[in-house]
Amino acid sequence: MKLQKSPELGLCVLTSFAMALNIPAEVLLERIGDRWRTLAFPNLPIPYCWRGVHIQELILVALNQGYAVTPIELMPQTGPPQAIDPVTRVAYQDVIVFHGPTETTNWDIFRNVIMSCSGVLTGVMAPHLTRYQRGHAVAFEKGVIFDPSDSAYMYSVQQCEARNFYANCAWRFDKREVL
Repeated sequence: MKLQKSPELGLCVLTSFAMALNIPAEVLLERIGDRWRTLAFPNLPIPYCWRGVHIQELILVALNQGYAVTPIELMPQTGPPQAIDPVTRVAYQDVIVFHGPTETTNWDIFRNVIMSCSGVLTGVMAPHLTRYQRGHAVAFEKGVIFDPSDSAYMYSVQQCEARNFYANCAWRFDKREVL
């Protein structure tokens, strides 16, 4: 995997997918078209006002290139089919799913995916850095993080947090037989 810089602000998920797919970000941008730049939120400044790229658009490109993309959430949550109790009108609280007796098991699974596979991490940038809390994405390959807005570095929670990035989902890429 090679580090690529985002061609424009707000395209970190696209650039991270491009790195994981080993293609230039510009090629991936051509494949999805420029719908991402549609004005969707006119009250926000550029680039936050654009529709952006939905991860599903990128997954479809990955599938067409022979990759299965599997999300591994750090702290998956489950809730009832209705968000609000019909009797009390109180919102239900989602429940975090632990894969063991504590959240440590979740962290172990998450770290093992990052250390042994390749793909994309999605999460958020700390809101104190920008006026708006914003999503962010980086690519990873066997323990190395490739940040399209920064540099490459070895994965650790501390290294990510030092860059104000808080990952919550690892999108694992696996080569598959194209049907």
